[in-house]
Amino acid sequence: MSKSNQCSTCQKPIGVMHCIGCDGYFCTKDFKGHREILFTEMDELVEERDKLQEKINRAIKPNNSISPLIEEINAWERVTIEKVRQTAEHARQQANQLMNSKSVKITNEFKGFSDKLADLKKTENYVEHDLTKLKQRIHQFNVDLTQLSQETIIELDKEESEKIEWNRIIYVREKHLEVERQQTPIILKEDARATVSLSQEQLGCSGRACAHCGKCSDWCYNSNKKGYFRRDGATCNRRFPFITFNSNPHFCECN
Repeated sequence: MSKSNQCSTCQKPIGVMHCIGCDGYFCTKDFKGHREILFTEMDELVEERDKLQEKINRAIKPNNSISPLIEEINAWERVTIEKVRQTAEHARQQANQLMNSKSVKITNEFKGFSDKLADLKKTENYVEHDLTKLKQRIHQFNVDLTQLSQETIIELDKEESEKIEWNRIIYVREKHLEVERQQTPIILKEDARATVSLSQEQLGCSGRACAHCGKCSDWCYNSNKKGYFRRDGATCNRRFPFITFNSNPHFCECN
């Protein structure tokens, strides 16, 4: 059997099982251990997926309370409506003043004329030119009343208000925050034919790399004892289970 068919775990030339994922060969027993490592990694991925689902559920959970943004919009609405109401009231006062100003003026002037006429009649202190002025004043009142009866056009100038672009006075926009994304290290084979799991990367110490940190996983296969055992000089910082062939689990007790 060629060297390429050596078991990637025990290094014996009995690699009868080929893994298309890492392109390694394994003996029947070690292939089981190899698959157990992959199963454990898959379980961890499922666990991470479940945690992510919980985060998504919390993020999109309906909130019955009014958000600060909606409350801010409501406050703007109340203030703007009050400003519009005040502006409309001011326009109404202007309209009433314009429509009633002439009639009020004639009424006040006619009252003064009537009082003066009654006083002259009572005191009899008048002469010809006083009577002439009184006649002229009565004529002017008739002219004013004729003009007052004619329709006066009063227009509402809305030109400036029609220039308002309401969708630009207030609107909501999204502000993107810079979020640091964590990158998961991926190791490729030199020929770039396949992606190799970190747990299958063989280090210079003949140990296997941790699937998460890439450091020595502190475990190696002992052919005499037929199982995985902790190595000296451990550098892995993750608690990761390995299954031995005698069904006794071992753990890397790290942070």
